[in-house]
Amino acid sequence: METFSNKLRKDVDPIWQRILFHPYLVEISNATLPIEKFMFYIKQDYSFLIQYARCLGIATAKVQDLETMRTFASLLNSSLTLEMRMLERLGLSLRISIEELKRAEPTPTNLAYNHYMLYVSYSGTVGEAMATMLPCMWSYQEIGERLDKSEKIKEHPIYSEWSSTYSSSEYIDLVKWYKTLVNELATQAGQAERKRMKSHFTISSKYEYMFWNMVYKQEQWPI
Repeated sequence: METFSNKLRKDVDPIWQRILFHPYLVEISNATLPIEKFMFYIKQDYSFLIQYARCLGIATAKVQDLETMRTFASLLNSSLTLEMRMLERLGLSLRISIEELKRAEPTPTNLAYNHYMLYVSYSGTVGEAMATMLPCMWSYQEIGERLDKSEKIKEHPIYSEWSSTYSSSEYIDLVKWYKTLVNELATQAGQAERKRMKSHFTISSKYEYMFWNMVYKQEQWPI
């Protein structure tokens, strides 16, 4: 029987294909992406992950049973360590200090995506919050696995370290946790909540595409 998360993924496949073959990721796969764009990405992604962790914290506070709360606490810890520490290491390699990462001002797209996730986390159910956060984690796994097949990226120490994080067994296990939780929460939810979960998953998928577009163009505030 097809899981709820797999149904969500199937429904947004046209969006995710646009993500997987976005010029930013094509160029990073070929190791031709200008390093300035990657440096811009690191700052924006670091800013994004701070708020992503807050969303997990809000969802954790809404969980009723202790065992699920422990699982959420593990997810929150992984969010604050696995990805953010990798970005800190790469930043230092590129002479971007941790303080500079912390001070990075989010772009309009980054801010809008963060605010959308925070809104759902505060106002929605735990299932809605997890469905909103899942596209980020899951799409990065698919990106990492696709980039892992590229020989050219392996010649670039910065880009290969970044991409290998998302194809690692540790990260893949993390995504499995997310999907399992979403499936369990969808089973417990009514039809109206599952419909909202689907809507949030779709909107976040669109924001994921917009995020890659934003860093590729190095978006700035227009005024």
